[in-house]
Amino acid sequence: MANSMKTIAKKCFPKAIQVTDRFHVQKLALEALQDIRIKHRWNAIDLENEEIKKARLTGQTYNSKLFSNGDCRIF
Repeated sequence: MANSMKTIAKKCFPKAIQVTDRFHVQKLALEALQDIRIKHRWNAIDLENEEIKKARLTGQTYNSKLFSNGDCRIF
């Protein structure tokens, strides 16, 4: 799938047809999904840290918001 490999294959095997296998496509998709998941996780952690900081400044105790399924934002 890399351009350098495509160029090499074209020069060495000019009549060959390039095929992209399912494993590598799936691997790239899962890596992209993991990057997105990590980015959202860090954003949620940063947001909760800001809310904790605001609660401390106002002298309140922080309680994380629970969703209907019992989870909170960062889990």
